[in-house]
Amino acid sequence: MFQKIKALFRDFFSFIDASRQSPLAFKWTWVSLLGVILASWLLFLWRDVWPLTLLFDNVFVYFPIYLVHEFSHRIAWGLTHSQTISLWAGPMAEALLPAVLLWLCWRIPGGRWPSVLVWYYWAGCWYSTARYCADARAMNLHLTSSDMVSSSGPGTPGDWYYMLKPLGLLEWDSLFASLFYFAAAACMVLAFYCLWYYWEHLNDFMRQDLKPDPWRQAAVPPASTVRITAQDYERDPFTGRSSGNLWDRLSGKK
Repeated sequence: MFQKIKALFRDFFSFIDASRQSPLAFKWTWVSLLGVILASWLLFLWRDVWPLTLLFDNVFVYFPIYLVHEFSHRIAWGLTHSQTISLWAGPMAEALLPAVLLWLCWRIPGGRWPSVLVWYYWAGCWYSTARYCADARAMNLHLTSSDMVSSSGPGTPGDWYYMLKPLGLLEWDSLFASLFYFAAAACMVLAFYCLWYYWEHLNDFMRQDLKPDPWRQAAVPPASTVRITAQDYERDPFTGRSSGNLWDRLSGKK
């Protein structure tokens, strides 16, 4: 039973990070792990201090987040015509799309470098999500409609108001926002830590990139590992006879 559970986790991590480029494959120590946690906690506490705020909230990060959020509302409405699905689509796509992008980066050799930018982008996504979640009851923010033209001033309920109120969780908006803020801080710290780690272990990763892709190896059936010669390409796949190789005809090979 233990071996089955161990194999299940191994297969899961191989699926998530086939090329062994994610933080799951880092050589962690207690010092590095505690350092990342402590840095995340400090950044969480000082997130509203300038210039740390600019790391999370700037035009380069906010604009793509805004587009993903609003287009997700519109796409979900066009596909389902469900107010509930359309409502949840914006925040969920904003928060979870970077996870898909990270997985794609880890699937390709050398994808670790763009993954640093994805970590940074994900930090901005969590920060934006936390900011709007914290405003569920306060309603102090200016909101933009999914038509990207009309807007509403303070006092207008936002997405998180309509998401939390039916669940009876509206009074928990500050708690959820704090969790999202901490996720933003952790992603930001991981972005810088991963950048340092990749540079520090550059030679190891370069040698790793030269190795065959384990997923491709697993996909190749054992029979196909037999050496294929040039003559094999010239034989009829059904009869095995030569399909016109001049040397075979002259030598009498069949």
